[in-house]
Amino acid sequence: MRVFSFYLNFVLIATFLGMGVGLLRADLAARTRWIGPVAMLTVAGAVWFFSHTNIVVPADPNEFVWGIFDGVNSRLVPLSVVVVSLFTICALFFIPLGALLGEQFKRMPPLTAYAWDIGGSLCGIAAFGALSALRAGPAWWFGIGAGMWAVASLDQRRFATAVVLAGAVLVGVSANQRGPREYWSPYYRIDVKPDGPAFRIDVNGSLHQIVMDLDSLRANRFAYTRIARNGYVMPYRWVTRVDTALVVGAGTGNDLAILLQQGAKHIDAVEIDPVIADLGQVLHPQKPYDDPRVHLHVDDARAFLRRATQKYDLIIFGTLDSQTLLSGMSSVRLDNYVYTVESFASARRRLKESGSLVLYHMSPQPYIGAKIYQMVQEAFGKAPGVAFGNMNLFNLIVIAGDAADRVPPADPALLNDLRTPYDGAHDNWPYLYLREHTVPGHYWAALFSVVLIALVLVAAASGRSLAGGVDSVMFFMGAGFLLLETKSVTEMSLLFGSTWTVNLLVFASILLVVLAANRLVARGRAPRLAVLFGGLFATLAIAFAIPASDLLWLGTIGQWTLGGLLVAAPLFFASMIFSALFATRTDTARALAWNLIGAIAGGVLEYASMAIGIKGLYVIAAILYGAAFLFATRRTLNPLR
Repeated sequence: MRVFSFYLNFVLIATFLGMGVGLLRADLAARTRWIGPVAMLTVAGAVWFFSHTNIVVPADPNEFVWGIFDGVNSRLVPLSVVVVSLFTICALFFIPLGALLGEQFKRMPPLTAYAWDIGGSLCGIAAFGALSALRAGPAWWFGIGAGMWAVASLDQRRFATAVVLAGAVLVGVSANQRGPREYWSPYYRIDVKPDGPAFRIDVNGSLHQIVMDLDSLRANRFAYTRIARNGYVMPYRWVTRVDTALVVGAGTGNDLAILLQQGAKHIDAVEIDPVIADLGQVLHPQKPYDDPRVHLHVDDARAFLRRATQKYDLIIFGTLDSQTLLSGMSSVRLDNYVYTVESFASARRRLKESGSLVLYHMSPQPYIGAKIYQMVQEAFGKAPGVAFGNMNLFNLIVIAGDAADRVPPADPALLNDLRTPYDGAHDNWPYLYLREHTVPGHYWAALFSVVLIALVLVAAASGRSLAGGVDSVMFFMGAGFLLLETKSVTEMSLLFGSTWTVNLLVFASILLVVLAANRLVARGRAPRLAVLFGGLFATLAIAFAIPASDLLWLGTIGQWTLGGLLVAAPLFFASMIFSALFATRTDTARALAWNLIGAIAGGVLEYASMAIGIKGLYVIAAILYGAAFLFATRRTLNPLR
């Protein structure tokens, strides 16, 4: 279901909704548990149905979404139907889990139950890391999840049997969808398909790259490879020195093969996805990764540029487009921090005085090419050279640095298009594929559907008690914390790279901060709430005032200490406040329910970063926490001391 590559946090929001609704009805845990097997069977049907459809996203002039409109299936399903269906199914699946969680919370003191819950989450992250490292497919994930649920339900044999049977159906359907050459990396589903004289690499159902025989003689046998090779070698008419080269987005090795043919003596090849790099080693006819001159680095491009100490004659930006999001909490794409002014400036610093930068890109909309041209110009201080044309894998080549002056002038009309002013992508607004600072229409439609479904399910679970039974403090605490988590993931990705391992460490670190705050409150070592809120607002203001990019030049130790402190401090104060408030609740299941429902609001508000930038999330979080503070001062149950 490739469209969800761009709506990952909808799955997270659905999880919060289902858990929240289940917690609200923890008294009905026994009755709601049967929703689980039914939801498993429904998921199995959805997996089969949507994998045989072409999901249609309404075209929006303000954003280009890769791979959504090029389906070949005859069955067309509107995006709204997909979002409503999958979101509802995911939410329903987690209702019985939420009810069971609420049932357990009522059996022990609030902070003790919460500590066990966080500990379980840490174990879940460890399992997530292991399955990702093993490159396990969905059948393994579904099978292990259903198996754990069945084991936990052995005292109810009929239900445990139903879970096993429904899980087996889901696992069977997932396994049946597996392609003949299907691989799972920590980022994508990857399919390899023979394509004439080449291999086509699809990720999440859309074309990502093509492995081609780029030998100077054999490539001419086929029009496709001849055109592609001519495009690849075009910049070397003007780039005079390639002794030391860096390729970011090395992929399956096409750029490397050309560089080796040009006589490069040392090549650093950076590729974020280990499976794609492995496929390049196996499939590429020239075997560039086997050449001793090529040194593979499975890493984030931006992080490698920052840590590298060597200077290069040539830096190549391959046709990077991740076609997936940084994480399930963010609307930032995996490669967005590669295409910013700061990233290009970082590349410039890694070039020798006579070095050059070459950027290949498939720019399907004129504004995308214009933004790249203008960002490179801003980073290098002068206009780059450009080449246009249909070169199969790319239609725009940008050449900056020493070689730029040797590139012949481009067609004036095309240059005018590149010079049309647009807001370039920066680290605070890393949205290359957005035309302007706005939330595109298709997100509004999907978010409206999500909010409507959430309101219906919450109202149904709350019944007549909805108006007077909302725990407003917990609601706003949940909304604010979701934004803080999202901001933490994006800032840490900027500092340390967008790899899945960095994300894993960030989430684990957040949970450890939450657990530490919980234990301090449980031992009576927490300051007054007024002091905690003051610390929260102060650390939010400091984190807002200091751009994360300013920390990039502190070195690794400085980034980990100061950068980590800036990110962790607001989370720590927020966690202390939550634990202090949670300890006073008599109905802990209901309090946690409204906290998770508030996180839904935070997930929806996260999309505002497309309009106001990543730093703006701190402002929204401060407003939400301000609302929590105001409601906390009005509660007679827990007055500020």
